[in-house]
Amino acid sequence: MAGLNLQILLTKFQNIKTYCFCTSVLYFICPNRKFKLFLLGIAIILTISGCRHNLQIPNSTASSPLLSPAATRVIKHAYGETKIPIKPQRIITLHDSTILDPVLALGVKPIGAAISPEKGILIRGITNEQAKDIQPVGNAFEPSLEKILMLKPDLIIGREYQKNIYNLLTSIAPTVLVDWGSFSSFQDNFRYVAQVLGKDEQAKQVLNNYQARVQEFRRRMGKRLEKIEVSVIGVSGQNIKSLNRDAVFNQIIDDIGVKKSLIQRNQKERYLQLSIEFLTRYDADVLFVINEPNSEPLSYLKNPIWFQLKAVKNRQVYEVQPSIWFAGGPLGANMILDDLFKYLVK
Repeated sequence: MAGLNLQILLTKFQNIKTYCFCTSVLYFICPNRKFKLFLLGIAIILTISGCRHNLQIPNSTASSPLLSPAATRVIKHAYGETKIPIKPQRIITLHDSTILDPVLALGVKPIGAAISPEKGILIRGITNEQAKDIQPVGNAFEPSLEKILMLKPDLIIGREYQKNIYNLLTSIAPTVLVDWGSFSSFQDNFRYVAQVLGKDEQAKQVLNNYQARVQEFRRRMGKRLEKIEVSVIGVSGQNIKSLNRDAVFNQIIDDIGVKKSLIQRNQKERYLQLSIEFLTRYDADVLFVINEPNSEPLSYLKNPIWFQLKAVKNRQVYEVQPSIWFAGGPLGANMILDDLFKYLVK
């Protein structure tokens, strides 16, 4: 009887292998990306269901103790509710600045991570040493389901715009999607990620350390804090970019008490891209320039408007790195603070 059940098990397993093989062939020859995702989903579901299929062989496991399931809890997130392990061991993050940074700041090392979708930047606000030994799983807009499956995660943390592949992700492991836009600051986003990982106390300590640095900056600036005005612009070729308070660097500038230029204080739009002719409106005592990746270095210097700026005349223009200033978590926030100490504290 045991031999018969074993034969049934092997037959079912062979069928699953056949289905997966056929699906894999179609996946590689099909040019349509959406259909390829559909095929990959079928393969994932078949593989997981096959591995989890419970075919009992009479009397063969009677003396074996049952494995107790891992303790879980329910987390509310951008796409509903998910039951996740209380102590996940194999975490994959699907965004660099807003997910990977907070996870690393909590002292947790993911096994895999999606890199930045920005050209020329792999990880924002995170050093190569901090990202060491973390396996890349594609970029944040197109994470590789194949690589994620191979890493066998027990928790996946992604972003709200990845909801189109949410069902496929949940077929691999419990998945939480974080809605960055629902938080008023990078600190609130960080607290939520800490809640997902059960690291609330660690998060308090990280944010207390950040606040201590903010207060130190204020103390060292003294009365100059009330007098100085700054602008932060991104430059790509002959175009300039201005971001509102959704940008973490603007939140940090507000935290340290430095006044931004009037036009940036009043900006409602999350993102503005303007021609170089608007540059004079962003003039201030200090101008921080984020030079976009893959753009010609300092190409804006060729424009005569540049030399009209007060910050240029007073040599108070500082070029800063997009890999740092486009950060989204505590690690990157402290690197931005490093630059603000360097350039503003005399």
